[in-house]
Amino acid sequence: MHPFYKYSLFGMILVFVSCSAYQQLRSDTAISADQNTHQIPFDYVKGLMVVEANLQQKTTKNRFIFDTGAFQSKVEYSLAEHLQLLTKSRRSNGTAQGIRRTIETTVVDSILFDDVVFYGISAGKLKYDAKSYSPCVAPDGIIGANLIKLANWKIDFQKQLLTASKNTLFPPENTRYHRLDFRTSFRSGIPKIDIEVNGKLIKNVLFDVGFNGGLVIPENYVSQFPNVASEFFFDQSTSGIFGSNRDTLIVKKLKVQLGDFHTEIPVQFSSLHKALLGTDFLEHFTIYLDYDHQKIILQPLEKVAISKEHKFIPGILSDSLWIVNRTVPNSKLQLGDTLKAINGFAPKALFTSHCDYFLNISKLLHQDTLFITTQDQKIIPLYLSKK
Repeated sequence: MHPFYKYSLFGMILVFVSCSAYQQLRSDTAISADQNTHQIPFDYVKGLMVVEANLQQKTTKNRFIFDTGAFQSKVEYSLAEHLQLLTKSRRSNGTAQGIRRTIETTVVDSILFDDVVFYGISAGKLKYDAKSYSPCVAPDGIIGANLIKLANWKIDFQKQLLTASKNTLFPPENTRYHRLDFRTSFRSGIPKIDIEVNGKLIKNVLFDVGFNGGLVIPENYVSQFPNVASEFFFDQSTSGIFGSNRDTLIVKKLKVQLGDFHTEIPVQFSSLHKALLGTDFLEHFTIYLDYDHQKIILQPLEKVAISKEHKFIPGILSDSLWIVNRTVPNSKLQLGDTLKAINGFAPKALFTSHCDYFLNISKLLHQDTLFITTQDQKIIPLYLSKK
């Protein structure tokens, strides 16, 4: 083929691809209101921000997790069908647990938060996994980065208040704050930041208010800190929209730097290769998320403190059986073991439902000692004191 025709064909293909990408970007089109700044209250449940919104100009309010770490917004499948949201395409969707599924996608004509409305937002039609805890706090879906990127935001954890604005938002004058850069991938609004851990640069960590943990980075970095003491956990207690996956966690207390902010916290190294900064860290700040200039401002509220990891977490296998969802090396209990009772109780005696378990399991885990009854009727005492 003559070179001219090769380049012409390439040019036609490039134009076609560019137009297709442009149309996809245009599916998340607009924010509209009479004023520039809008306040949106949120509930803070289990470290997750839950907002209410009206879809398709309906009067019923629905509840969604506000999630900067989600590429695309999502509407629970039966709600999407009720609203007659037509399937436009299908795409692969992955979670931090390393689980991928193909989901149908649609376009929501309008999403209204009190006095501010977003138009033409693409969304996945979400079928939650039966083991997912997300619908326990927000049954109707997720507000993802494809909507969030259309405005600038302030996240006030103390007042449980979001502020959305067409303009850049700043902290009050004469207040201390820390500024850092973020970037997004093509077509994505997910903020990615660089973090230094004991002087080692960790790139492309998701700034993820939809993750209720602290700082998690891939396991392959752990070898760079050989002289720091470690704790080990075998874990399957974390569940996303598509369920859970087995993970090995190594935890080290390390110095962490974001921009010019310094602290020392426990850092998790995950065998699922996650790189996430979540609300267990971020809730100690008021956050300003500036998409116009790709800047994040962290205004400190208090000293950062990360929750200590539980060495044992039980899950519910059935009304009468528990399952070990977290354990540690050299324990008498292995991940996946089934148990008859905890403190003499079967699951149905302590929790009325899957969601009741998720919302209240921490009460059980804050006891000093648990007495575990195994399938062969052995009783194992577990000492949980965190001192």
